[in-house]
Amino acid sequence: MDTEIELKFAVASEACVTSTEVKKQLDTLLLPFIKTDGYNCKKLINTYFDTPTQLLRSYDFGLRIRTRDGASEQTLKTAGRVVGGLHKRPEYNVDIEQNNKPDLSLFPDQVWPDINLLNDLQSSLTPLFTTHFTRHTWLVDYQGSVIEVVCDSGEVSSEDKSLDIREIELELVDGDMRQLFELADLLTEVLPLRLSNDSKAARGYRLFLNTELSNQAEIGMCELDSNMTVEQAFQRAIEHGLAYWQFHEEVYCHSQSLSSLQQVLKGVYLVRHTLNLYREFIPKKAATQIWQEIKWLIREFSWLDEAVHIKQLTSKKGNYRKKIAEDEQLISYLEASRKGLQKESDVLKLFYSKEYSQLILKLMRWLVERGWRCYSEIDEPKITQNVGVIAAKLNQQDWEKLKNMMPAKQDFDAQDYIYFEKYIARGLLSGASLGDLFDSEDRSDFRAPWLDILEGIFELKTLALFDENLTNYQGDNGQDLKVWSENKVKSLVNVLEQSRKSAFKMTPYW
Repeated sequence: MDTEIELKFAVASEACVTSTEVKKQLDTLLLPFIKTDGYNCKKLINTYFDTPTQLLRSYDFGLRIRTRDGASEQTLKTAGRVVGGLHKRPEYNVDIEQNNKPDLSLFPDQVWPDINLLNDLQSSLTPLFTTHFTRHTWLVDYQGSVIEVVCDSGEVSSEDKSLDIREIELELVDGDMRQLFELADLLTEVLPLRLSNDSKAARGYRLFLNTELSNQAEIGMCELDSNMTVEQAFQRAIEHGLAYWQFHEEVYCHSQSLSSLQQVLKGVYLVRHTLNLYREFIPKKAATQIWQEIKWLIREFSWLDEAVHIKQLTSKKGNYRKKIAEDEQLISYLEASRKGLQKESDVLKLFYSKEYSQLILKLMRWLVERGWRCYSEIDEPKITQNVGVIAAKLNQQDWEKLKNMMPAKQDFDAQDYIYFEKYIARGLLSGASLGDLFDSEDRSDFRAPWLDILEGIFELKTLALFDENLTNYQGDNGQDLKVWSENKVKSLVNVLEQSRKSAFKMTPYW
């Protein structure tokens, strides 16, 4: 068995940088470090197998036969761990005679969740998709560590459907993982790269199943268990936020949907909030550079909120289009407002920029190396205590703050709700970080009205933008639309007030 430790990058489209230019840049960059006979180029054909019900996929296994230079090898990749774009995944490789089907009995018995199913698995195997690509490989000695750099270009296909393969992988063969990150930084200086968890196999399964990447329903709970330390829970919450962030980055790169960018920011906010939530245990200055770069990233998306609300107003499927459906002048005016914002096409350039990639690399490295432990302010007993000891306290401090800011007996208007949105969201993020330690039914019941209130605030912000645009709108029906908007706001605030006052009567789940 081998355990791969590797970083995976997606390369920007051929229109941004040609495959020839990618190869040229890698040759130049890696030349000083390449080992003797350390370069080769091969054509690889992989066929991936599973049962018709994707049983192997349900185990998070990947099974393939790879053919190159007339030789064949079957590989089983088992469940591993991914942080950012850093992959640690056990794999089993067996040389075989040229064959149309893998022989599962050649893998160790202990890899299978249930050895009694092996015969059924073997008889049910069927090819699902193939990958054909050219692989350039450089074996380099970088600061005493041996690293394999591969650049793949080709396609993954299933029946008559296909997707491009354009990716670079750095695998640590021997040595220190720090050099893996440092070499990755060098690559991002010269090439438009994006750390990616979207494997060739994942893309192949989507082609086979005729499905597309789509937004997750919600950010969900960070998976914790009652035996974790404060430090472990902190690390898990950061990883949860980063995974959500990067998943929706991948969705955006396929769909260019504003809703996916909203989910990217939710993941970013969870990372930022976790750094703040655990500040008593992990000093803020231990992550100073990460804090600064996350602030930079959030500023890069300062245009997004307005763009989302304009789209909500003008979308044919939106709640507001019916009211303004026949008012082409107003629709044109609103759409022109959106065009005046930052071009959405710039988002892809951001995701493939060195600044963005290096931010994620810094965060990944900080997590993997537990960079906060370099600071003398770390209190060992505090960060190694059981997280259950402090979970209720951390949730309660957000709850007390919200109750003090929005007393149940006080009335609030639309602007108040818009102002308090960030504080409500922060309380819910604390719940996402720590809620898995508590009863799921109690937790869901308590969070539900606050999630509804956030949706209501989203509508208030859309109406506020609508009202703002009406100020400069010259149409004859401007006054009628303003009255309609005011009535909608009044009705919505009444609903929010009832929900808030009811929510404050509930007993916290912690």
